[in-house]
Amino acid sequence: MAITLMCGAAIPSVQASDKEYAIKAGFLYNFALYGRWSSSFTERDNFVICSQDHNFIAIANRVLGDRNVKHKPITTQTISHSAASIQQCDMFFVSANTQENWPTINHQQHQNTMFIGETEHFIKQGGHIRFFLASGKIRFEISPKHLKQSGLSMSSKVLRLGRVVER
Repeated sequence: MAITLMCGAAIPSVQASDKEYAIKAGFLYNFALYGRWSSSFTERDNFVICSQDHNFIAIANRVLGDRNVKHKPITTQTISHSAASIQQCDMFFVSANTQENWPTINHQQHQNTMFIGETEHFIKQGGHIRFFLASGKIRFEISPKHLKQSGLSMSSKVLRLGRVVER
């Protein structure tokens, strides 16, 4: 599937210490390609990936800078965890470095924003997709139930590649 190919193509342009974030940015791109947003998705001129982690956003910008999602250019933004900031995001990545703010975010008020994280209890705390390491590789688990509650869904092509939790 395209997830593997995209990640492999993006990695050589980044330093080894940033490799994990480059791979995760590649995953986000593929989640964007195979995810479905409700009608508000068509109201924006670009596809916005946000995080509070400056390092992740810098890497995501390098990896995804010239890519499009459904004919919309990708924009990356470092934002605060305020409701107004999150409202402008199609995707919000919660890194381990910024996870302390995650429990204070009322993610249920943010329809049409896909929340992706990398901490152990991220899905149990209402997140949509969580990265984890298994056998030295980055894997993900996904909650179709939480996606649906936020007005989102994911292609069965992606669901087959991840660990599906909380249907």
